[in-house]
Amino acid sequence: MNDFTQIEVIAGKPVQVRSNPTPYPLIGKGLQGAVFKLSDDRCVKIYSKKIYCRRENLVLQEFSQKSVIFPEVYESGEKYIIMEYLNGPTLQEYLQESETLPEDVAKEIFHLITELKRLRFMRIDFSLRHTIFNKHGKLKIIDHVNSFKIQRSYPKRLFKDLKQLGLLTSFLEIVNKLAPESYEQWKKLC
Repeated sequence: MNDFTQIEVIAGKPVQVRSNPTPYPLIGKGLQGAVFKLSDDRCVKIYSKKIYCRRENLVLQEFSQKSVIFPEVYESGEKYIIMEYLNGPTLQEYLQESETLPEDVAKEIFHLITELKRLRFMRIDFSLRHTIFNKHGKLKIIDHVNSFKIQRSYPKRLFKDLKQLGLLTSFLEIVNKLAPESYEQWKKLC
């Protein structure tokens, strides 16, 4: 499985895959790296820069053992991390298709936020496209390169994503039932 190290990813917005002489398909790419499927349960993220790999690896190594909201990590190197492959839809895909926000999903989103707070993350935020259902139907957050670089005390990006789908009001109504103090704080920020 080590032939993935032959894949070359270079910086760009998003990154570019300069070379992939392997059979591993590209399944996603962003500003820091590209992800390739290795097997039914594993993928590898190859970074354009070592610093991005180090940052994300620190977060995943530290917190994947402390919380189920992160993908499991199997191996890492200077510019790659092999991690759990999440084969479910992203939260964005799921919500676009359903066009509503089921209460159980809203509760799980709120759980992700409270878990990031519990773990003392500097960035209490995530996007819908970086939140993926696992095979058990539970949400996990990916892309943690800036989790301790960017400071954000409320889920600004999440709110923006939900608002674009017309679901922010529904989410806040459910939060009001779960945690009125969070609702009061957040409704002022929206």
